[in-house]
Parts: sequence; structure tokens; C-alpha cells
Amino acid sequence: MKRKSAHEPKAKVMSAADTWEDAQGVAQVMQGNLLRAEPTVGLRIPLSVFLSALDELSREELVILRQRVTARLAT
Repeated sequence: MKRKSAHEPKAKVMSAADTWEDAQGVAQVMQGNLLRAEPTVGLRIPLSVFLSALDELSREELVILRQRVTARLAT
């Protein structure tokens, strides 16, 4: 079996238990971030991005969008 070493010679190599604890901590942080994430639309973009894009549309563009959405909801 090959002996492993840290990328930095003076750094300590983590034990399997330390690695597991570290991974669990990262998983908890990621789970917390997921719970606080913004709602998404079908495009899989944050809702705030979609709403911001809507704010940039002209009245005519909004009318076209409304017609498209109305047609889509009718089906």
C-alpha cells in the first residue's frame, strides 16, 4: 500500500474520521443553503432574476408576454 502525504509537506494529513466529520459539516452547510435558496421557475433560474428581467421589458413586450402566458395557461 502506498503511503499518502499532504500537498504541503508541513501540513498534517487528515484521518478518515476527521475527513468524515469534515464532509458531514460541508453536507450540513449545503443542506442549509438549499433550504434558504430562492424559489426557481421552470428555467431553473432564481425568481429574482426572472422578475428583474420582466422589469426591463417595455409595455409592448409585456403585452406579448401576457398573450403567450395566457395561451399557455389555456392549454
